[in-house]
Amino acid sequence: MSLQIKKTDILIIGTGLAAVATALHVPSSLSVLLVSKGEVTSTNSDLAQGGIASSYLEETSEAHKEDTMLASNRTSCSERVDILVKEGRRAIEEMERFGVRFDRDEDGYALGREGAHQLHRIFHAGGDETGRHVMRQLRRSLPDNVSILEHVLVHDLVMKEGRVVGALAFHHEEMLQLEAGAVILATGGIGGLIDWTSNAKTVTGDGLVLANRCGAKLTHLQQIQFHPTLLAAEEPHLVTEALRGAGAKLVDASGNHVMAHDPLGSLAPRDVVARVLTDHVGLVFLDTTKVKRLRDRFPKLVATCDKLGIDLRQIPVRPGLHFHMGGIEVDESGRTDVDGLYAVGEVADTGVHGTNRLASNSLLECWVFGKRVAEAIQVNDASLATSDVMVYDISPETFQAFRHQIGKWLTISPNLDEMKCFLQNTQTLTLTKHVTRQLSEQTLQLDAARLLAQSILEMERYDEHDLSTRTAATVSD
Repeated sequence: MSLQIKKTDILIIGTGLAAVATALHVPSSLSVLLVSKGEVTSTNSDLAQGGIASSYLEETSEAHKEDTMLASNRTSCSERVDILVKEGRRAIEEMERFGVRFDRDEDGYALGREGAHQLHRIFHAGGDETGRHVMRQLRRSLPDNVSILEHVLVHDLVMKEGRVVGALAFHHEEMLQLEAGAVILATGGIGGLIDWTSNAKTVTGDGLVLANRCGAKLTHLQQIQFHPTLLAAEEPHLVTEALRGAGAKLVDASGNHVMAHDPLGSLAPRDVVARVLTDHVGLVFLDTTKVKRLRDRFPKLVATCDKLGIDLRQIPVRPGLHFHMGGIEVDESGRTDVDGLYAVGEVADTGVHGTNRLASNSLLECWVFGKRVAEAIQVNDASLATSDVMVYDISPETFQAFRHQIGKWLTISPNLDEMKCFLQNTQTLTLTKHVTRQLSEQTLQLDAARLLAQSILEMERYDEHDLSTRTAATVSD
């Protein structure tokens, strides 16, 4: 098999908002290559519905900070949240300079409100298709020094003298060596490891494995957010939290409000609502009878429900895996503890989300910290180096059996016995040097799941009443 070689100043693994925001702000004198495991649009950013939270129109960012801290049960790092909300005040105006058009009404911006927000501060573009609209325009704005290569599976980072100098990959089925002066991981979260998720299928924790292999520190991997409202149909579809902000209410089959006990009702923090819906016996619906202009404001949801024959007045929902708060430990500018390696977006643990992310803070994080990485990045001369890679020698059938097992324990209430069984079984797998794209992709997914399982089991050794305090201290360190 022939080996292709590409050289670039900066390699960004990912093509979502974190990757694109970084690329937009890198000096034009540097060459930038973005690589996508699937198509360029196969990202969680493109799927984002809710919008972008920003205190752009508020007098200060203090209320946004307080909502962020409260949603996380005060486990977010206060200093990092300051960065997010203060610099995030400029995000809307900055995106508009790149041609993004946010929704407006007769009073100005058509702001939405979502769970755990005190105020209407969610900016939308195209109703409930914010991600698609924002990403399409920002990708069009990428300068000439930035190029994109699709269908690239990065299966290992290459190191030389303690520094990351590139990556080994497959472009389709052909082997590819990428030499770079700096590497940025923007690979997203972990949702694609299981079927019941709001995430793109390609988002399977690759960045965690790549960083771990070269010695970068991973933190808080057990902090996983489950979204309360995925469409309860054969295939998962996210039902945006903005629908509840517009007046929809979570009810049971008899019409009783299932969140009536909470002061914030159906707009309580995501982790609270997801837990209630998980424990609830019987179906839960979103009653949308009080939502005005539903078809105009939520076109994607309407089209999905119409296609599936679901009554828009009573939409059946259930929780599903949505966002990973933990990840690769980074400083305030996206640097890891490995020279030449940076991380940004959901794959990074910036400390801004703590144990529960505030709704619509994720796209804001991508923009704010993407800019910071671009400003801080240091590029060395790309140099040739080699790396030996071994993968699990398993059949597709065996791999699918493992995926099924992952789905049993990667839930809001993890099954520890299933988790231990998974770790034991994968620990005995045979390794081979005969690397193919399929074997490499399977190995990355299994190793990502192993990292998650190990982290969850490690946390189970501690008393649960002690968890919030200890986590807050760790995030702030």
